[in-house]
Amino acid sequence: ADQLCGDFYARLLGLPPVVSDERSRSALGAIKEACFEAFAGGRLGVANGLRRDGTPLDPNGTHPLEVWTGINFGLAAYYRLMGDTSTALAICTAVVDQVYSGGLQFRTPEAITAVNTFRACHYLRAMAIWALWATHTNWQPIPGAERPASGQGP
Repeated sequence: ADQLCGDFYARLLGLPPVVSDERSRSALGAIKEACFEAFAGGRLGVANGLRRDGTPLDPNGTHPLEVWTGINFGLAAYYRLMGDTSTALAICTAVVDQVYSGGLQFRTPEAITAVNTFRACHYLRAMAIWALWATHTNWQPIPGAERPASGQGP
């Protein structure tokens, strides 16, 4: 699910893309199909590493079947950057529902599984949700968060 991270950050920061739009959209389509829609019908978020047939890349590993909150928020922002807002919102909705339905809103985990387990509470990668703000507003300041110019005030 995280294979396009470098391209996501390049595009988010206004740098030249790392891969072509065509290849990016192709990879995003495969991720959506195999790791989102085919994983619990999309209701949990994007699993880390599934093949198109729904089998995990590493059947003995834990990571392929986990939904990593921060990766999902970053991936959602990338879908939005690439013009697929509906998938971005579907991913965010699934992850936020997972976090809140599990009572984890004040200890956001790194990973949530399909069997309702989680690990690594208070994980900071979930702050990638702010990338959605950046893609939605083109980096406008968050209301109320404006700071005085350097040397002007506290």
